[in-house]
Amino acid sequence: MAGLLEGGEPVPALSFPDIRDFLTRARKGGVLEAQELRDCGIVLALMEELDRYMTRQQANAPALAQIVVPLQSVKSLRALTLAIDAAIQADGSIKESATPELRRLTHHAQDLKQEMRQHLDQILRSRRYEEVLQEFYFAEREGRYVLPVKADMRGRIPGIVHDVSASGATVFLEPRELVELNNSIKVADLEIEREVRRILRELTALVAAKSDELGHGVEVLTECDCIRAKAVLSRKLNAHPVSLNDCGRVVLKQARHPLLMMAKDSVVPNDIVLDETIRVLVISGPNTGGKTVTLKIVGLYALMVRAGLHVPCGPESEMALFTDLYADIGDAQDLSRDLSSFSAHITQMVQLLSKTVARSSGAQSIAARSLVLLDEPVTSTDPQEGAALAEALLCHLASLNMKVVATTHYGPLKELAQTTPGFANASVEFDVSRLAPTYRLFLGIPGGSSALEIAARLGMDEAVLQDARSRLKKDDRRLDELMADLHVKQRQLAEDVTRAAQARSDAERAAREVEELKSRLEATEREERKGIKKKLGEQFQRARAEVQETVDALKRDQKLIKAKETKQRLVELEQQTRSELVPAQEPIPVDQLDVGSIVEIAGLGMTGTLLESPQGKKRVRVRVGEGELLATVANLVGVARADEPTGQRAPAPSRGAFAGRGPSLEGGEQTVVDVRGQAADEAVDQVVAALDRAALSGAPFLRIIHGHGTGRLKSVLREYLKESPYVAEFRPGDRAEGGDGVTIAQLR
Repeated sequence: MAGLLEGGEPVPALSFPDIRDFLTRARKGGVLEAQELRDCGIVLALMEELDRYMTRQQANAPALAQIVVPLQSVKSLRALTLAIDAAIQADGSIKESATPELRRLTHHAQDLKQEMRQHLDQILRSRRYEEVLQEFYFAEREGRYVLPVKADMRGRIPGIVHDVSASGATVFLEPRELVELNNSIKVADLEIEREVRRILRELTALVAAKSDELGHGVEVLTECDCIRAKAVLSRKLNAHPVSLNDCGRVVLKQARHPLLMMAKDSVVPNDIVLDETIRVLVISGPNTGGKTVTLKIVGLYALMVRAGLHVPCGPESEMALFTDLYADIGDAQDLSRDLSSFSAHITQMVQLLSKTVARSSGAQSIAARSLVLLDEPVTSTDPQEGAALAEALLCHLASLNMKVVATTHYGPLKELAQTTPGFANASVEFDVSRLAPTYRLFLGIPGGSSALEIAARLGMDEAVLQDARSRLKKDDRRLDELMADLHVKQRQLAEDVTRAAQARSDAERAAREVEELKSRLEATEREERKGIKKKLGEQFQRARAEVQETVDALKRDQKLIKAKETKQRLVELEQQTRSELVPAQEPIPVDQLDVGSIVEIAGLGMTGTLLESPQGKKRVRVRVGEGELLATVANLVGVARADEPTGQRAPAPSRGAFAGRGPSLEGGEQTVVDVRGQAADEAVDQVVAALDRAALSGAPFLRIIHGHGTGRLKSVLREYLKESPYVAEFRPGDRAEGGDGVTIAQLR
């Protein structure tokens, strides 16, 4: 739900009236009022809206979608929804159009009332009534139209008195001439009311018939509303889901008290750890430093996760699922029961021990899932005896394998936590330089009470403070100084760790930014190369047009020199393209080439594989695509091998390699290009290159093998051939040539 609230399509507002009492009354035969039926319609509409929404979001929130599955029955409630919508207004009134009869009755009543107003207007303008009327207006009393007449003149107008003003000076009188029309209006209103009650009874019967489905829908909406409220609270607290366990492990990162999160703009977060090695955590430090707040954080988080709530801490946190939670926090003094503060705390401890012993006897796993919170246990008595009793209590609870968090000012408890396996110290910090708490929690070290410093902060006389310091034992003063010094060093260490973590985060962010910049530069380079390719393609198109013009001129003038010049220009353009689009590679000398070497045939723009060694030969066989051709050794350039073959196109080879004669070509030679299985744009590029070579070599035909497939490649190629300046006409191949899987293009 929290994820959906953050998404682009918000969750429907789950605000709806409670209609459960209405459904019960409808089942028992009662008639629902229009406003109550309107509320049923609101619930039906929300059920339908939520069902549609979760159907769209099922992949994003499968668990939530499962909760909403019962709402699929809303389809069977569609007729009820339409019936309520057709009869009830949004404000809870009956629509005039609810039934034809209601519309007729309503119009009839309106006509009568309009006639009544006309009569009243005539009376108010009449000189006959000028002296007897108290005011020039009309009113309604008990559904009948009346006039305000002076009390002492009511005898001058025959009629019926329906009301008297508070002062008694005015009577509201129905003139005799209006009685019959008022009667007609009353009858019309009663007929409307009777029709409305009939409509309400019918709609109530429909609701009663579907009351079970509606009741289930209300339950689903209620559950979703509760989940939504939890998600809204999660957003408000900036909370996260945490890992749960049943072994008593508590690892809270950057934990904050939820009430402080809602009350303050800035809350100091703290790490709180009670892992498998710690059964008892003893928190010490100054008053007002946050010991009790830390204690309550652990307890609140234990209850929040049991209620299915997110908690305001880091998402990498972990929380135990405690089945029992015991707490003794605050002063429990009760004079009515003759309980002092000490007695009240001891009574709490006795009850706690009786419950825990009963539950944990012979079941250590149950005890491990019990959490005990003790705020300064065994106080308000002799410090030595109180400390001893508190030590015994904590050790006993630890022996029961319970998780215990306790706050204290007792020095022996701090020593116990420092020296006993399964116990751990923690302390809240007090900034002596500012004489103020920092609310930071340090794990592993005890804290001093800083009572004298706090007293000074609160305004205690300096002479009293000096006297108190002199009365402290030397060892106690030394211990306080050592703990204060330890806190300073701990704080410096924490700040260093924070700075180191920040530096690491900055470095990782910088590395990501560099990687993103690299990706953007590579993308820019690819776009530029595409632009160059497009520009050179346009140049090739112009060159091809010039070649075609030259071929046409040759057919007319036989100017061989001009054809050679144009051919050379095309070769130069191809070489320029290759140099700009293909990274420069060092050519391999011919004397280092052997069978299997990759070579480029200069002037033809083709790449192939040597089928024989070129050493001592003038011509060698080269495999290009699926065919072979004879190439002059002097025109071969060795190409370094890559992980994959470099852009091998299947250009038209020499006539000797691919020549073939078909009965429909009238003995003419044909050049072949095979583009089966290729993408449409790649196939078009290969056909264009093959047309270039075929035109230069004087071939009369080009045989294009594209296969059948889906027919799209054939369609794209034939569309191109319609526009090609090289092609005079084209046709599908006959059966001997490959049928419709081949296209024969006749060159100009």
